[in-house]
Amino acid sequence: MQVQACPLGLACRALIHLPDATIHIVDFKSFNELLHVDFSGMLVTSRNAALAVVGDRAEAFAQSLSESKGTPYVATEVRVWLGLPILTAPFPLFVGAVMTERNAILNQMSVFAWLEDNYVEQPRAEVFGLTPFGEQPVLFVRDFDMDRPLEAWIQTPQPSDWARLVGIVIASSRYGGGQQSLPPDQAALVLMAMHLPADAQPFVEELARQVAGGSSLKAALRQRRKTTDAALMRACDGWRALSRATNVAILNPDQSSAAAKVLELAPPKRW
Repeated sequence: MQVQACPLGLACRALIHLPDATIHIVDFKSFNELLHVDFSGMLVTSRNAALAVVGDRAEAFAQSLSESKGTPYVATEVRVWLGLPILTAPFPLFVGAVMTERNAILNQMSVFAWLEDNYVEQPRAEVFGLTPFGEQPVLFVRDFDMDRPLEAWIQTPQPSDWARLVGIVIASSRYGGGQQSLPPDQAALVLMAMHLPADAQPFVEELARQVAGGSSLKAALRQRRKTTDAALMRACDGWRALSRATNVAILNPDQSSAAAKVLELAPPKRW
């Protein structure tokens, strides 16, 4: 195996050549080839942090933040990359695929659930992806801090940079309570119901009933994986992973603006 230097001394993949053996090459040329979640919404940015706002009152809430905090916002298609925290580096690896210790390639959103279940048993599974600098380091599951949550990042347009997605706010005129932070499974179900098409709503309702009955969303999805359309499963896995990578809150902007404080909680960017 030949390698080249990466920032902070990480070994980077240049070429994998194993004579007389099975060759597995996972080569990513751009960030858009990696696992990501797309959705429409308002994007509020402040220094190295970003807040996505969705719902029928998204623009009103984003505007109120801008007026009170001076934070710019834009209506846009939001693309979120999911990163694993590297033990020896201050930046994450944005994930594209995993090769298990049994040489199976996993390159769907369900890979994050697989990592949750197998990071102890398969520490030598190789994780493929890109750092924020576009490098492809040689990293295994054991090289990540699996006790920390996934990280959600976006690219800001002008100037181009990376910002941590510290939260998603669901701004709804139909919500009557005070601001509420949603547990990850509940957050994922609410976001699925908002963003998946009408013909997928019965599926989301089935998931919600099973979760309400005490099952985890991961288990409910696993039970349906072989009998459900692959694109629908990919979307559901994506919302589940994203809801574990960032805070999700629901509020009525006419009654609460406390979510503005979430931008102040962003950890300082170290790279």
